[in-house]
Amino acid sequence: MHELGIAESVLEAVRRESARYPGSRPTRVGLRIGPMAGIDSASLSFCFEAVGGGVALTIEAGDRDQLDISFVELEEPDGAD
Repeated sequence: MHELGIAESVLEAVRRESARYPGSRPTRVGLRIGPMAGIDSASLSFCFEAVGGGVALTIEAGDRDQLDISFVELEEPDGAD
């Protein structure tokens, strides 16, 4: 089940992005997955829920073999303007 490895890689990318904004917390990540990417979206969602640490996953339809992160939502630190 390579979806677990993909989920872990996506989560690592989300953590790297969050680290660029000290004090922020990731809340949601979006992926674009094409029909020829060889990824079972339901399996990926299940795996991401298991390793995601409370980060929500949104999956959008992509083109051909596309697998891209489309967005990362970060919550600002308390007291930030």
